Amino acid sequence: MMKSRPPTRFHFVDVLRGWAVLVMIETHVVNALLTDALKEETPFKILTFINGLVAPSFLFCAGFAFAISISRKWQEFVELTPSLGRYVLKLLFILVIAYSLHIPRFSLREMSALTDEQLWMIFYQSDILQVISLTLLGLVTLVVVLRKQTAMMGTATTIGLLIVFFAPIIRELDYSGWPIWLRPYMTMKYASQFPLFPWSAFLIGGATVGYGFIRADERKNTERTMRWLAAGAAAAIAVSLVVELLPFTVYSNHDFWRASPEFFFVRFGIISLLLVALWWKEQYRATSSRSVLALFGKESLLVYVAHLLIVYGYTFQFSFIRLWGHSLSYMESFGLAVGLTIAMYAMAFTWHWLKRADARIAKAAEVAVLGGTVLYFIVK
Repeated sequence: MMKSRPPTRFHFVDVLRGWAVLVMIETHVVNALLTDALKEETPFKILTFINGLVAPSFLFCAGFAFAISISRKWQEFVELTPSLGRYVLKLLFILVIAYSLHIPRFSLREMSALTDEQLWMIFYQSDILQVISLTLLGLVTLVVVLRKQTAMMGTATTIGLLIVFFAPIIRELDYSGWPIWLRPYMTMKYASQFPLFPWSAFLIGGATVGYGFIRADERKNTERTMRWLAAGAAAAIAVSLVVELLPFTVYSNHDFWRASPEFFFVRFGIISLLLVALWWKEQYRATSSRSVLALFGKESLLVYVAHLLIVYGYTFQFSFIRLWGHSLSYMESFGLAVGLTIAMYAMAFTWHWLKRADARIAKAAEVAVLGGTVLYFIVK
């Protein structure tokens, strides 16, 4: 059983998550504003593949962070201490934020009277934050039930692999008879971009890699472990591409780009190689905890929520998509993405500085904003 560790931060993981946040801003701005004609051309398809690494990276880092958390607090979680309760409440809070971002009417009275199933489907769609919250809740449950870290991580890894290989089948089943709130977690047919299959497997995979890294760090053989990770990632990419070229498949309606195991392992392999590269960089040139990417990584939730509200607006009147729609060129879209990135960095920097300068004021500000938002929703 792994002993509790003192607070330590692996900055290369923050940098990877920060890179994902940075590209995420560009992805959402360009996808929301670029003209439809430009989206049919080859440059956009290449850009889409690169941007397609954002969500898996985000989930991978969430899993890696979970491995760090349980390495420090394993006994506290197993013994059901208040630390576990605080962690679960944090995950439930993320879940509330996830649903609130897609609320069709920002008013309790209007929501109570809402009968349009399509609008409710938008509200119930599964997004990245839902995947993070629910998958982590599942992993925490395994911690409490299995109580041994090797058994817990072995079970989680097995579940992750089952998710990967059964995702193409599960996503094609008929869920029309299921509760409206549950359907979006199973397939993309109900407004979801990120159903649990296979997206939760990226988080579980990140937890597996994180667990292996921490064990290697304790045994002082991290370099060897990272070499094996890089070799395994490269092999996974190569094997997946070779399998895709075979003239047969075990799946009906096979599509490499939609939930196929081959595409999963290609993306997972690329993310793992990025992680290894950032780790190597940190060994030769220490990663500053104040770097732009590291700061984005630490304040990823804040930036995620704020930039989505600005780009899409949802229930609010101001948004990029309402102002410009699908009408801009690459230059104009990238220009807005750069401007929004600078604004998000300024916000993240200010908030991070405030938390370090006076945690009580930061907590009071957080409670005031959240409380005011909830009150407005109730009384409107």
